[in-house]
Order: sequence, then C-alpha cells, then structure tokens
Amino acid sequence: MEFLLKVHWMPYLALAVTLIAFVLISILSKKLGWTPIILIALALGIGIGVLFASEDNAWLKWVDFLGNVYIRLLMLMVAPVILLSIVSGFIKLHGKADVRKVGLRSVFWLMFQAATAIILSIAAAELTQIGRGAGGVFENLSGLDAGTVNAYAGLTRPFDQVLMDLLPSNVVGDIVQNNVPAIIIAGVAVAAAYLAVAHKQGEEKVRPFADFVEAARKVVFKILRVLINQTPYAVLCLIAVSASKLLNSWQNILQLLALMALIYGVCVIHTWIAGGLIVRFAAKLSPIRFFRKLLPAQATAFTTQSSIGTLPVNVRTLKDDMGVSEEVANFTASLGTTIGMPGCTCIWTVLLVLFYVHAVGLPWGAAELIRLALVTLLLSVGSAGVPGIAVVSAIGLFSAIGLPIGAVILMQPINTISDMIRTTNNVSSAAIATVAVARENGLIDDSVFNGAKEKTEEAVPQ
Repeated sequence: MEFLLKVHWMPYLALAVTLIAFVLISILSKKLGWTPIILIALALGIGIGVLFASEDNAWLKWVDFLGNVYIRLLMLMVAPVILLSIVSGFIKLHGKADVRKVGLRSVFWLMFQAATAIILSIAAAELTQIGRGAGGVFENLSGLDAGTVNAYAGLTRPFDQVLMDLLPSNVVGDIVQNNVPAIIIAGVAVAAAYLAVAHKQGEEKVRPFADFVEAARKVVFKILRVLINQTPYAVLCLIAVSASKLLNSWQNILQLLALMALIYGVCVIHTWIAGGLIVRFAAKLSPIRFFRKLLPAQATAFTTQSSIGTLPVNVRTLKDDMGVSEEVANFTASLGTTIGMPGCTCIWTVLLVLFYVHAVGLPWGAAELIRLALVTLLLSVGSAGVPGIAVVSAIGLFSAIGLPIGAVILMQPINTISDMIRTTNNVSSAAIATVAVARENGLIDDSVFNGAKEKTEEAVPQ
C-alpha cells in the first residue's frame, strides 16, 4: 500500500485518458472521413494537453513517448521512400515529360515561394515596426555565457562546405542520416544510368532492375500505408504535448508574443493567400478544395514539426487525393524538403532580424533591406538538408549581415511554438510547387482532384 502511495499516478492517468481517446477515434474512423478524424484528433489532443499541463510536461511523458515513436517510424521510412520513389519515378517519367523541365520548374516554384515569403516578411515587419520598444528583450545580450554563444556559432559553416555536404559521399551513411539532398542526387544518378543503358542496349537488358525497384517500392509503400493510418493517434499525442508546453511557457514568451503572432500571420498569408493564388492560376485548381485535401498533411506537419517526417503523408495526399502523377509528387515534394522551405529559412529568419533591428534602433534603409533579402534567398538554398534548419538559418543570416548571434539565442523561447506554423508552411509550399509543376507538364488527373475517380489501391483509407 505504501508503494502505491509513492507512485506518481498522473502520467498513467494521462496515458489512460489518451488510450480511451484512441478507442473513440478508432470507432469514429469507421463512420467519418480522413479529414474530420484529423480535426477530432486535434481537438482531443488540445483538451488532453490543457487538462494535464504540468511542469516540464511530466504528466504527459508517456503521451509524448507515443508521439515520438510515430515520428521515429516516419523518419525510418523517409530514406527508402525517397530513394525508391525517385528511381521508379524517373524511369516511369521517361517518355511522359521532359525530365529536365520537371527539375527546373520544381526549383523555380520552390524558390519563387521563398522569394515571396521574404518580400511578405519584410513588408509585414516594416509596416508593423515589429520590435519597436522591445529593447528589453536584448538587455542581457552582453551577459550571455561565452560557451553558449560559441556553441551556437559552431552551427554555422562556410557556404562552400554547406554545398559540399549536400553531395552524396557514402550512400549508406546518407540513408542512415536521412540526408535528403544526397539521397535525391543518388536516386537521380541511378535512374539516369538506367535510362542510358536502356537507350543504348535496349530495355530488355535492364528490365529486371526496373522490376526489382517497382517490387521494392510496393513493399515499402505497403508498410508506409499502415503507418500513415496511425496518423490521427499520433496527431492527438503530439498536439497534446505542444498545447501543454504552450500553456506552461506562456509567461516566458510574453515579451515575444507580438513577434510570434506576426510569424503566424505571415505564414498564414503566404500559405493560404499567396499559395492559393499559385494553385488557382498556375495549377488551375480550386484553392479551397486543394487546402481541404491537404489538411491531413498540414496537421501532421503542425504536430510533428518535421518537414521530412511529413513527406510520406504529403506525397500520398498529392498522389491519391489530388491526382498528381506519382513521378512528380515523389520528386518535387522531396525537393521541397531541401530547397526553399520558406517558413523556416525565410519568414522566421527575416522577422527575427528586423525584430532585433527595430528593438535596438539600427538605422536601416532600403539598401540594408535589399541585402537582407538577397542573403536570405541564398541561404534558403545553402541551408538545405541541415538538421535544426531554422536555428542554423537564423544564425547564418545574423552572421552574414554582421548582427550578433546572441540575439538569436535570446529569441529562442518562441522557436518551438512558432515552428508548428513554419513547418506547416514548408510542407504546404512543397505541395503547391508540386501541383504547379504537374499542371505545366500535363501530369495531374483532374478527375481524381475533383473526386470523380476512385483513389488507387495504395491510397490512405478515408
């Protein structure tokens, strides 16, 4: 009896409530579609997070554990999904469209959205004068521990080294580390070699290889389909932990609340308005229907805060719910996890810089703003594939334009909270670029997008 009294029951009670919520989701999933289930999971997760909010999230440790298991399993699937999809996709794409055009247009639309994000961020910061009167945030700048500053400074690397690290050096090591740019390059190289041999010696010579790749892809996607079916349960766990953290850290981020609100505002405008215009006029699709179909991927991005981890969900949504050609969905969406990423490399970094500039009263004019825009656009390519890309990009930008990186450290309290919407923006931008490229190459099935055609056998159950 004494032992039972010493046990901290709240984490287990939170787990029990979560499991009951799982049962409810399982029952409802047999009657409702995928999107309503995701919304219900979000609502239940927020409720559990608020109910079991505690210091250091101690009461939600087992709920957090379940959410992290899902993230790890998703990350486990990233490398094989990308590698097999790229190789299979380019083999199938040959003859359907100009492979080089698909690649160049993918880069264009990803970078176009990065440029748009930079312009929106500068305009929003200058119009609102964000940071004006917030000098108190940086009062302890000179007193930051030197070891901490040096540790953050060590995250940056020379631009040429960043570019070199994107190239594959050890395929096995790149797969283990989920080095997406290197995996994409390796996959394209293998596919190009296949096409070259097929062209010179005939497809019969390499057909066994293509059959092996296709068979392996089907096996991997079968595993992936099972995993994606668990997304509502993971969303519930992850949003519960995030909601609890938000409640507990509210007092700590009070001074930075306006900055966080502006980050959310710019991400929303960039995703749903600027992105919606691309969907409407470049992809020639209904933005309302597009974003409704994209909601599961956005919810996964919002809760996992991982663009790479959300990639499998994003690809499946594009292919099965929007009718995008599998080849384009695999390539462009994967590329979107390494190039551009406007939420983390553009909106976040630019607003941090201008918040600091306004707070300390630096006399910045048009020339400084133009330099800020150009350097940020460059870094949106150079920081690709780096873990913790938001912090690395911010430090790289502050260093490049001569601002103290200690300022980035002092603004970190809002990093996790704002990362939810930034990741959602990253994933949405990749999807928007994908449908634009698909439309330009005639590789999108409007009957699937409009719901007049059944999904493929590998679709996520609705």
